[in-house]
Amino acid sequence: MKLGFVILFARELGPVLAFYKDTVGFHATAEYPDWVEFDSGPARLALHRASPEDAETRGLGLFFTVDNVDALVRRLAERGLEPQAPPVDQDFGFRTVAYTDPLGNRVEFGEPLAP
Repeated sequence: MKLGFVILFARELGPVLAFYKDTVGFHATAEYPDWVEFDSGPARLALHRASPEDAETRGLGLFFTVDNVDALVRRLAERGLEPQAPPVDQDFGFRTVAYTDPLGNRVEFGEPLAP
């Protein structure tokens, strides 16, 4: 398991994007209306537009890449941890599952899907 992304959720991306891109000087490797990625070393920094009514898009999110999401879900269930929803294949090329840590942060795990 390795950290792939640190995700900052923001209701307004403009000021946060300007801070990390223009002020700090990170290079944006992907820019979409609701998602921006920065090359920041082994793990990427991402900005994600937050929805005011969506509790899972508040604060900080972590995205870890794993070899087998379903095996991880079974292992965590044995330890008493239940995911927010069952694993799902995403259109961005990962099978993902998300949990909430004790501080209320979103912790997501993703397994790359075969091309």
